[in-house]
Amino acid sequence: MTIRTRLIFNYTGIVLVILLGISVYLNHFLKQVLDRRITTELRMQAELTREFLAEAIPEAFDYDAIDALVDKLGAVSAARLTFVGLDGIVWGDTERDGEELRGMDNHRNRPEIQAALSSGYGIADRYSNTLNTSLRYFALPVYRRGEMLGIGRVALPMKEVKTAIARFRRVLWLAIGIGFVGGILLSVVTAGRIAKPIRKLTQTTRAIAEGDITSRVEVVSSDELGQLSYDFNQMADRIEAQIDEISQERNRMDTILSGMVEGVLLVGEAFDITYANPAAIQMLDLPSNYQGQTLMELHRNVDLQHLLEQARDTGTVGMTEILLPTGIAERDAEVTVVPVTDPTNGGTHCHVLVLHDVSQLRKLEQIRVDFIANVSHELRTPLTSIQGYAETLLDGALTDAETSQHFVAKIMQQASQLSQLVSDLLDLSRLESGTVQLNLEPCRIKDFRTAIWDLFEPVFEGVNLAFEWEVPEDLPAVLADKHLLEQVFVNLIDNATKYTPADGRITVSADARASEVVVHVADTGIGIPSDALPRIFERFYRVDKARSRKMGGTGLGLSIAKHIVLQHGGQIWVESEFGKGTVFHFSVPQVPHPECFIVGGEHNNHAEKHPTIQPPSGATWTDGNVSS
Repeated sequence: MTIRTRLIFNYTGIVLVILLGISVYLNHFLKQVLDRRITTELRMQAELTREFLAEAIPEAFDYDAIDALVDKLGAVSAARLTFVGLDGIVWGDTERDGEELRGMDNHRNRPEIQAALSSGYGIADRYSNTLNTSLRYFALPVYRRGEMLGIGRVALPMKEVKTAIARFRRVLWLAIGIGFVGGILLSVVTAGRIAKPIRKLTQTTRAIAEGDITSRVEVVSSDELGQLSYDFNQMADRIEAQIDEISQERNRMDTILSGMVEGVLLVGEAFDITYANPAAIQMLDLPSNYQGQTLMELHRNVDLQHLLEQARDTGTVGMTEILLPTGIAERDAEVTVVPVTDPTNGGTHCHVLVLHDVSQLRKLEQIRVDFIANVSHELRTPLTSIQGYAETLLDGALTDAETSQHFVAKIMQQASQLSQLVSDLLDLSRLESGTVQLNLEPCRIKDFRTAIWDLFEPVFEGVNLAFEWEVPEDLPAVLADKHLLEQVFVNLIDNATKYTPADGRITVSADARASEVVVHVADTGIGIPSDALPRIFERFYRVDKARSRKMGGTGLGLSIAKHIVLQHGGQIWVESEFGKGTVFHFSVPQVPHPECFIVGGEHNNHAEKHPTIQPPSGATWTDGNVSS
């Protein structure tokens, strides 16, 4: 809204308020005057009526006689006259005669009658059902020789008052309208004279703000506005010179900062972001309106907060390494904070942050360290055993046939474990790389029971474990590589036997859900601690390392099972309560419509023909959650 418009509204508002105030006052004043006038007139007629009735009313009340007197008196008056006995009976009324008069209601409880009986007169405004109009009633008691005979009441319609007020209001609103229009015209002229030089100054200011720094204000007067225009032009000249200098320097800095692969930020004393180069915007995933927002609002990181606070409090350079969340992944970044003083902002303290992305380097280092550590650890145990037994044999144990045979058997056992480890590593490598060709075919979960029982029956009997198979016979068929799916069962059940004490129970069940079948392998074993659940499917990860190595195994079974399920387009997750048992769940897609798999009378077992069973690109499932 322009200043001219505001001035017009202000002037007009003042005029309107004054006119409305006058209107309200005059309206109230007129109403009071008319009220007093009609009340005075009613009082006079009521007193005349009382004097007349006091002399003329007969000793014995009679409807015809009293009503005739009331009608005679009402003939010379424009008011309605009524005589009411002390018992409330209406004996005379100018608007009712005969039977209608006799049928009128008892008036003793009328407000004006009650007031007249108690205080000597009564007045009331009320709607009359008899006349269907609003009336003002005035009642006075009628006395003769000191004895009250009844109540004389006079009533006048309020229509005259309302008509007079309505006529006055029309005249008043006409006057207000004329005054309002005149006030608007006067406001427009006055506001235009005041706002014209200000508008010119505003237009010039806007032009400079939009980039036209050569624009100037025309000085046309020597008053305050003229002096303001002159000072403004002087200020614009100085700003133009400074902008030219700053623009050149800024262009050089932007060129340097935009070409850096490191992220650079400038934050204020309250850690609000003042500047961020493109690399920093990408690393921290800053919104387009990042300026003015605090770094903690946009990137909540406790280590970064502490580093900034330390740099602010000590005035020294600080370094730390933080995680940068980008989508569902995280990246490592080295952050350097340098405290500086901002001369353009009153010498306040600010901080320059430099972010260097080291996520790829850390990832490669961690992969190398983990792989070397895990493989070295897993290979060292069987190799150490083989070396120890071989050295013992070479030291003279070969002469003892029984000892030699025992040591050779141990060497074969460790060699077999070593061979199994290498085989599992190769299998896992092929599964992770996606080079395994799935031989997909419709099969039923119930058909795996025989092979599993034949394999694990000696194990169950040896450790006294109960095995329960609770797979429904009518469960839908699944589309899977039968050999690999059997390996999933073997790995999960083998894991359950290792961690379930004697007299425990292992249960395999399954159910159909939407377009997949979910299999559950439950045990009553020792369970898995909650902090170990997120890592249970990692390569070589063992919850109880001593127990796992004592019972054998490579530490790759669950990881292999996970990748087999993922290759089938399913999910695998685990639920466990420490000390009470564990349940592994995995899902496999059901067989779609049979015609999708018949090509020339044979099953089409190529996974690429059925994209619905492929896992999402780059996705893995752990504990039922998807991550990449």
